[in-house]
Amino acid sequence: MIRNLLLVLLAVAASTTATACGVFCTDSALEARPASGTPLALEAVLSSDGSPVSGGRVAFYTRATGPGGEEGRLIAQASTDSSGVARHVVQGGKQALHYEGATLDGYKVTFQNHEVNGVRYCSSSAEGSIA
Repeated sequence: MIRNLLLVLLAVAASTTATACGVFCTDSALEARPASGTPLALEAVLSSDGSPVSGGRVAFYTRATGPGGEEGRLIAQASTDSSGVARHVVQGGKQALHYEGATLDGYKVTFQNHEVNGVRYCSSSAEGSIA
């Protein structure tokens, strides 16, 4: 009896580990659109199962290479609109994101696991290019 119970618990634990995100939250996907020009419009699209997620909070970071390797700085945070798009405009363009001792490689966006409109979504991230 105890052996059978242990086998059942192990099977449940194994299936939970394989789909941990789906068990505790709904999958989300984040896309970072390519950006160029001045002003520089950084855009991220948050979706779940192909549908836009509105009201999600997205963080924008620089993606750079410095003396210690890959690094980044928080640029801004923005909420997604009804199309699932979060947007941040850098008025000074790419030059405004440069900082001493690092080479700008692009930008990164992240969405942290939290509840939006009554649904708990899993974390997601993406990287975008800056020309």
